[in-house]
Amino acid sequence: MNENKIKAIMSNYGKYDLITTAYQRFKADKEENRNHKADSTTEYLHILEKC
Repeated sequence: MNENKIKAIMSNYGKYDLITTAYQRFKADKEENRNHKADSTTEYLHILEKC
């Protein structure tokens, strides 16, 4: 589900907020052997304060 759909659903139940944090990806293998070649990953923290 994308961020907008999650926001729409969770907003029905209270105050919604989203915090994102970008992290450099840990790479323990050689790049040519990896299926996922992204250099970073994003953490999404969905916060719901129920009313």
